[in-house]
Amino acid sequence: MDRKNMLGKILVTGATGNVGGAVATELIARGVSVRALVRDQGRAAVLAEAGVETVVGDMDSPETLDAALSGVSAVFLATSVNPNSTVQVRNVIAAALRAGRPHIVRRGAARPSADGPILGRMHAESDSDLVGSGLPYTLLHPGSFMQNTMMAAPTVISEGSIYVPYRDGRLGLIDVRDLAECAVIALTQNGHEGKTYTLTGPDSISHYDVASALSEVLGKEVKYIDIPLEACREALTGMGLDDWTANSYVEYFEYFGQNKYDFTTDEVEALTGRVPRSFAQFASDFAGAFRA
Repeated sequence: MDRKNMLGKILVTGATGNVGGAVATELIARGVSVRALVRDQGRAAVLAEAGVETVVGDMDSPETLDAALSGVSAVFLATSVNPNSTVQVRNVIAAALRAGRPHIVRRGAARPSADGPILGRMHAESDSDLVGSGLPYTLLHPGSFMQNTMMAAPTVISEGSIYVPYRDGRLGLIDVRDLAECAVIALTQNGHEGKTYTLTGPDSISHYDVASALSEVLGKEVKYIDIPLEACREALTGMGLDDWTANSYVEYFEYFGQNKYDFTTDEVEALTGRVPRSFAQFASDFAGAFRA
């Protein structure tokens, strides 16, 4: 049952980012009242123009969160990759407990584990904190995002090549748009409290498959070139990432190359009633990003 007419505002964290922005857009399209927690009011101009209420706050500063949580009936909670993310989640949980116990839909990651890569361990810890808080919750565990392949757009354009250290590892890549739709369903419909959904695309594919799909769409050869993990680390720090973030990504990439995320589920289809987007569809929809 759709409960949007009974809902108060829904708070979206990370609304100026790819995932939070897609969730906010989908909520607005469905006529739901949206509030966005933003650190920089200037970056939220597009959201405000779309009718989103914006509240300036920072998940690192608990005293700024009460205003954002006040009066909301649900929260889409996502944190960026950073060493303080588990504390940020705890800060939001504490504010939610003070604010009337809204339903929290948290975007985590596929197969979080206490003995996995650091990012997976942090997601596992935050999931445990939320489950143990007594708040109504839904956990979303998406696979790696198709949109991440856009980081390769410059070299696809200039060289027709994708450079990543995934070996022949296969991933159940998911389109962010499918994740957003699943999040909105969990936020606005009954029956998802206490549930965990592991979300993937329809196929587990390698980056050889990614290159093949881009070749087909772009009408030119795109090659996947596996690179050493250390070269990837140097490239990430060269792009401006700090050492902790670069090392965390590289650790995940190493697991990808070992096929530890080679799986798919049917949970996107179970939630939305349709098959999730394939990488071929994603490549077609975003072909312009890979063209000069």
